[in-house]
Amino acid sequence: MAALNPQHVMQLYADIARLMGAMVVAARARDWEQLRDLENACRPLTHRLMAEEPGIELPADLKGTKLALLRKILEDDAAIRLVTQSWMEDLQTLIGSTQARQKLNKAYGPGLH
Repeated sequence: MAALNPQHVMQLYADIARLMGAMVVAARARDWEQLRDLENACRPLTHRLMAEEPGIELPADLKGTKLALLRKILEDDAAIRLVTQSWMEDLQTLIGSTQARQKLNKAYGPGLH
């Protein structure tokens, strides 16, 4: 793998931003498999960026672009968390209701509550 240069750094940010945008769409559609696949595609890009970017000095004209991409990435991350947190709360409620139903079935038999 070639060492990063400023253009490669910016391409990684753009690719991550694109994937995060697609992740928002998948999360809002509750397409959990697609969300997982996109997250798996994004992970190596972010790892590479975190490992190699600290040694790269960006020209002033690219710093503004980087900041805009970072803002978009963070906004998309927040949107994904909002959807997935809501889904997790719904899932916990469903699991709790199922467990309560199972306890009632065990205590009183099915259909008696």
